[in-house]
Amino acid sequence: MPLAVAEPLAFALQLYAGVGALFAVPFAWRGAGALDPAAHTGSWGFRLLILPGAAALWPVLLVLWARASGPRGTEAGRRRATSEAAARAP
Repeated sequence: MPLAVAEPLAFALQLYAGVGALFAVPFAWRGAGALDPAAHTGSWGFRLLILPGAAALWPVLLVLWARASGPRGTEAGRRRATSEAAARAP
C-alpha cells in the first residue's frame, strides 16, 4: 500500500477511535440507560464491559441515543409513534 494512501487511512482510523473513546464514557454512564431500562440499573462492571463496544459502534449508538432522548423518547411519545405506525400499516 502506498504511503500516500496509508497515512490518511491511519489518521482516519485514529480519529474514529478517538471520537469513539470520548463518546463511550458518557454513553456507558447515561446513554445505555436511555436506550434500555435494564441498563439503567447496571453495575459499574457492566458499564466497563460495554465501553469497547460503545467505542466501536459510536455512530450507530449516537443516532439511537439522540432518537431516544428526543420528543419521542418519552413514554407518551413512544405510544404515539406506535399508534401512528399501526395506523399506517396495511
